[in-house]
Amino acid sequence: MTMTLYSRAGACSMAPQIVMEELGLDYELVMVERDKLNTPEHLAVNPMGQVPSLATGDGLMTESVAILLYLGEKYGEGRLMPPPGSWERGQMMMRMLFLASQEHPAFGLWLRPFRWLDDGDEQGRLKAAAEERFAVCFQRLDGWLEGRDWLIGNHMTLADTLAFVHACWGLRVDPPTTEYPNIWRFAQNMAEVPSVGRTMEQAGIALTKEQHGGR
Repeated sequence: MTMTLYSRAGACSMAPQIVMEELGLDYELVMVERDKLNTPEHLAVNPMGQVPSLATGDGLMTESVAILLYLGEKYGEGRLMPPPGSWERGQMMMRMLFLASQEHPAFGLWLRPFRWLDDGDEQGRLKAAAEERFAVCFQRLDGWLEGRDWLIGNHMTLADTLAFVHACWGLRVDPPTTEYPNIWRFAQNMAEVPSVGRTMEQAGIALTKEQHGGR
């Protein structure tokens, strides 16, 4: 059965698509527009009204990290993941969970504070707090990339695909990820990877501030 990936341009669903392109997997791409996320049709796929979702022969899977691990373990043959039980495997997992649980929520607060607060001044304070969080997170990510081309080891892993998406999102915040030399170097190098380039081309986006809207 051909897998189906439900995605949206610029969203974190780019990470599993990069992996599927990198591994040469056969899949169908369904792009879901923002105003269609909470339609009955899409909620039947993902009750949270989010992307990504992955339809497989075994059923539906949601959550970026879970999908990335599923693809890497089932199809990667060691290409995108360090060996099980290794220190490097644990470090990859730590970085992925850091990105998903520390950085990602801050983007949601920064992009759409109106989801949580009605008052404009309070929304502004929430965005400012999110930017303070970005500074802490980006400094840590920039430190991990000091003197390195990849987050783990000497080749691309699952963690790099997620970090690339976050580096793209960070182009819109203040200060942007272009102000973090290691993150920006990493993002530019990742954009040159063929599987990343194909993913960005299919989404119709480039490594520019204007085209990255986040989640």
